[in-house]
Amino acid sequence: MSFFGGRVVTPLSLPDPIGTKPRHFTCLALAMCVLATAFIAERVNFWSRYWMSGPDVEFGKRQVTVNVGRTRLHLPLELIATPRQRHRSLSSETVFRTLRLSMAWPALTASQGFYGGFGDNLGSGRTILVELESNQGRESLRARLDPFYRRLARGGEIRGPGGLKILTLSARGSAASDLIVYDPLERNGFIARCTRKSGSSKAICHRAIALASGLELRYRFDQSLLPDWQELDRSIVQKITGFRTG
Repeated sequence: MSFFGGRVVTPLSLPDPIGTKPRHFTCLALAMCVLATAFIAERVNFWSRYWMSGPDVEFGKRQVTVNVGRTRLHLPLELIATPRQRHRSLSSETVFRTLRLSMAWPALTASQGFYGGFGDNLGSGRTILVELESNQGRESLRARLDPFYRRLARGGEIRGPGGLKILTLSARGSAASDLIVYDPLERNGFIARCTRKSGSSKAICHRAIALASGLELRYRFDQSLLPDWQELDRSIVQKITGFRTG
């Protein structure tokens, strides 16, 4: 301590050495370089496979094997609806919680002109949007029919296309924009919810089916396809079942 101009001045001192050896920093720097090189190599491999795969129109010539939860599927790459999931299925990231597909009815081949937005825009009305999700024990729409939807329905059930029955959930005095359609003959048979959003001229139906091994199949379709519900349901289930390899 010293006095300078009448003020007390405390001398500054350097901190004590921390005892770290220079080679530790060298090892750390080398490890970071190795990790960075591995990451760059993986990205180069990913994008090389992407560009070599050609444009989307060539995807139909490829078959890919992916997993949705514990279920393994082997299917045409062109059926996968979103570009991101297509690219993932060509890399090592082939395990999905939810896999999105698009198909054209009635052939259930790739839906041409669908670009992966995966909302409720079904184009011409012949596109079927499919979601496969790993799901354990979700309550089905059918299980809520009697205790829930019948109580909410406006009026009684009415006759629908192809032997179906319809419950209207829309509020009184409003357009029938929210419907439950179901097969009254089978206890666990076909059931779907059809809704039309404000400002839209089309109603979209949502159907969910619990498959084996915790796999849930959900698909969306234009309400105009309801008269073909039996063939539609059977064909989609058979199509997805045919992709399963384990």
